Amino acid sequence: MLSRLKCLRLAPHRTNVLRAQRARTNCKSVSTFDDMLSGAKPKEANVAQLEVPHIIQQQEYRYNEGKLYHGFQCERVERIPDFDLTSYTLRHEGTGTELWHIDRNDTNNVFSINFRTTPFDSTGLPHILEHLALCGSKNYPVRDPFFKMLNRSVATFMNAMTGPDYTLYPFSTMNEVDFRNLQRIYLDAVFNPNLAHLDFLQEGWRLENKDLHNRESELVIKGVVYNEMKGAFSENSQVFGQNLLNNILPDHTYGHVSGGNPLEIPKLTHTDLIEFHRKYYHPSNARIYSYGSFDLTKTLELIDKEYLSLRTRIDNSYSRIPLQPRWSQPRHVHISSRLDNMGAAFDRQNQIAIALLMCDMTNIQETFELNVLSEILIRGPNSAFYKSLIEPNFSGGYNQSTGYSADTKDTAFVVGLQDLRVEDFKKFNDLFSQTLCKAMEEGFESQHVESILHNLELSLKHQSPHFGNALLFNSTALWNHDGDVVSNLRVSDMIARLRTCLRQNKNYFQEKMNTYFVNNSHKLTLTMSPDELYEENFKQAELEMLKQKTNALDNEKLEKIYQNGLKLDASQKAAPNTNLLPCLTLSDVKKPPNWPKLRIQTIQEVQTQICEVPTNEITYLKCLFNITGLSEDEVKLVPLFCNIINDMGTSMHDFREFDKLVLSKTAGIDFKLNFVENVEDAKSYRLSLMMTTHALDKNVPDMFSLCQDLLRNFKLDDTDRLKMLIENYISSISIGIASSGHLYAMLGAAALVSNASKLKSLLSGVDHIDFMKNFVQKNNTTDIRDQLKSIGTKVFSKSNLRVAINSSESYLPTAVDHLKNFLETLPTLEKTIESSEITLLHPSCQQYLMNIPVNYCAKAFFAVPYLHKDHPTLRVLAKLVSAKYLLPVVREQNGAYGAGAKISSDGIFSFYSYRDPHSTKTLEAFEKTYEWLQSESKQIDQQALFEAKLGVLQQLDSPIAPGNIGIDYFLYEVSQDMFVKYRSRMLSITVDELHDVIERYFKENSKNYGKCILGPANENLELETGQKWNIIS
Repeated sequence: MLSRLKCLRLAPHRTNVLRAQRARTNCKSVSTFDDMLSGAKPKEANVAQLEVPHIIQQQEYRYNEGKLYHGFQCERVERIPDFDLTSYTLRHEGTGTELWHIDRNDTNNVFSINFRTTPFDSTGLPHILEHLALCGSKNYPVRDPFFKMLNRSVATFMNAMTGPDYTLYPFSTMNEVDFRNLQRIYLDAVFNPNLAHLDFLQEGWRLENKDLHNRESELVIKGVVYNEMKGAFSENSQVFGQNLLNNILPDHTYGHVSGGNPLEIPKLTHTDLIEFHRKYYHPSNARIYSYGSFDLTKTLELIDKEYLSLRTRIDNSYSRIPLQPRWSQPRHVHISSRLDNMGAAFDRQNQIAIALLMCDMTNIQETFELNVLSEILIRGPNSAFYKSLIEPNFSGGYNQSTGYSADTKDTAFVVGLQDLRVEDFKKFNDLFSQTLCKAMEEGFESQHVESILHNLELSLKHQSPHFGNALLFNSTALWNHDGDVVSNLRVSDMIARLRTCLRQNKNYFQEKMNTYFVNNSHKLTLTMSPDELYEENFKQAELEMLKQKTNALDNEKLEKIYQNGLKLDASQKAAPNTNLLPCLTLSDVKKPPNWPKLRIQTIQEVQTQICEVPTNEITYLKCLFNITGLSEDEVKLVPLFCNIINDMGTSMHDFREFDKLVLSKTAGIDFKLNFVENVEDAKSYRLSLMMTTHALDKNVPDMFSLCQDLLRNFKLDDTDRLKMLIENYISSISIGIASSGHLYAMLGAAALVSNASKLKSLLSGVDHIDFMKNFVQKNNTTDIRDQLKSIGTKVFSKSNLRVAINSSESYLPTAVDHLKNFLETLPTLEKTIESSEITLLHPSCQQYLMNIPVNYCAKAFFAVPYLHKDHPTLRVLAKLVSAKYLLPVVREQNGAYGAGAKISSDGIFSFYSYRDPHSTKTLEAFEKTYEWLQSESKQIDQQALFEAKLGVLQQLDSPIAPGNIGIDYFLYEVSQDMFVKYRSRMLSITVDELHDVIERYFKENSKNYGKCILGPANENLELETGQKWNIIS
């Protein structure tokens, strides 16, 4: 869908500290893990409470306990009403391989092979093996079939991930032919990989002559994973999180870096990798996951016949992880970090966290209750730690490690702060102890506890289009440790048991705190401070490592390195034998998705989009306020306004009371800025502020009442709280730039193309960070408050409002009635202008200097917007260029972790690289796109064209949650008919049309383009590019 084109976010999503997953970046994204809880049907009345006889009917199942199906014995069958699914646990008789199948009426089917992988060094062995496994196998001896299949499939998700103690290979698709194709490739990849030495050199690490054709030139270290991990640890939050894991669980596998420490990776040998695969990728150490509506028997037959029937069972206890021995005394560790030139002032770039080891994760009820307790302690303004640590405003807010982590054998509670001074470390420690004492004495307010539990119950009903993926990700760690993943899905039962305990014992949570918080000596305090020499020290360590390796080389080994470099180069440039890989046909994908019809009507003089769709007893509301008429100064404050408006309370309820009410009746009320260019001619753009929320149907009246209260009665009078929220906002947007560097680079390049994109960068790019820091320095909190208040009084008017409501057939009339009453209360102000004019800018180049060891490069130029006839052709071309040119050159040959091209709905065509050891070399590759398209025109044949079309279909046909159906028309005014025509036009593109577009858009450099680099300084940048660069430090 069109909305898939909008991939930029103001700040990256936060992830839990102990989720140390390494994912291949060039894959499609999937919903966040929190989206897992979704999709239950209405529960039946609890007849067990009635004093009447009742009959429990025998449930009919597809597979029965005790029976054998293609070598797999069905051991356990359970119905899980919470998620409207049936769970089947099967075990292969010969190998003991466990297969967990989730039977659910869902078209987005999922398959995954998981292994428990426990490294005992930091060479990144499991991570590099994860890469190599997907570089060709016995039945598919193709160089990197993983990336090749990205454009021979319509997968909604394809990936491979390495966690701290597991490796998984998941994919999902709505097409059964595609499902079977990918299933065969993934199974062969893990059980019969080639693990070729040249692939090890490419994906892992290698010594190579700087000048490939000069054996006398100096040696350098290269490798995709090597550069990936250099990039990963350029993010200070990643450094902090990894050290937290290593130090809280130091005695076994968690004491090492499963992804690989860049300084340790070059110690890994190809022989080590082969042996690790033999040991850890045995079927007896595997777990296989299947989800959806496709026939399981076909899966069982394939796995048994092709991979398991000839293997025997082994004892897999070697990979089991013991519980961490508990400490008798707390520990303190201090580490150094890179100075972040985009972060806070030097003296405030410090972090601190306290981590407490909790329980064995396989104790699912205890884990669940500790998770709820953690939410009660840290979430929102009514929580104990928020009151004691956040509201005094001596930091930049919680750090990214904060939360309850159940991703390792032992679970952990972590609370930490970022952007505080070293002298405030003691204050943090004192406040931590005081907070525990106060919570033990006073307990927890029942309404706050209920709001947390309600939010969890509501998430059970909320339906995600990627439920199967998210269920896998949420279950992987527990399953990895032989936990009861089926019982873990009975969330309603766990909530009910918790509620019973709370009713029977008013001190229930205090007793838990006494055990796990107050009397817990397994306590780690981790502190981190910036070191101005950190990057220089890393470079010196890297040079010393290289020196040691080169000094140990004799002439024979030097010649071997030289020859390997030539062999690898020849292999990378060789014509790929992709004909060995399966591929879909046009008949498999010709039919477009069938979405529910939308109805447009005017309610209370407000254009309202109504979508009748099964929503599982939830009503979804979106309110879009046109703010194009605001001044530029006001517009630049809208992102901040969106961040704080729902955290300040109203004239009817203070911020604590309002937060409790919102969480006890809705999923939250969120605001965000929407920036939409005219997709027909790209001559204008409009800005909107969108409010979104959803609630159980029974709570819809309260949902509208709370929205009304917020829009009509928002209050910004508490300047101390406002100051704290502003400083936390600036801290949050300054973190995570490196992890999403390619997005920021593309945004920075586009900012040089048009005034609209320049404003977009000011609102959501690196420029926004700089703007906010300067703005807060020049304006006091009272002045900022007045400006924010002015925005609210101008924006929240039904004169500039459009509404979308998604609800079920039975409840929709009632929901519309409540909407009418809600709209009647909103003021009618002067109608603002509908749009602003777009002007194109002269070509220019800019670099954002970052104190990191890798680059993120981008080039952008204006082409045509979404509804232009050439847009689908350019979109197909972007996929083709990514797969056939940029990935082989920028990734495989030059060592970047990722690279690609894309075109947005606004008509901006972008090239990008991710975690790239080069800058000007990559920009040169972007410039040579037309040259490659000409010299390699033979590669642009019918098959290559069709594969590129499949790549586009992955985005166009991706599943949409019921609450988001109709979002394209609501935001962009692209109707379902327009979408179908766009899709049909894309599928009908010919090779000649593709060549025509190449000539018209790529032969000559665009008159409107921009180039952008995020990365370290390069003194020769202008000399190497022959262009003038604006350097922003």
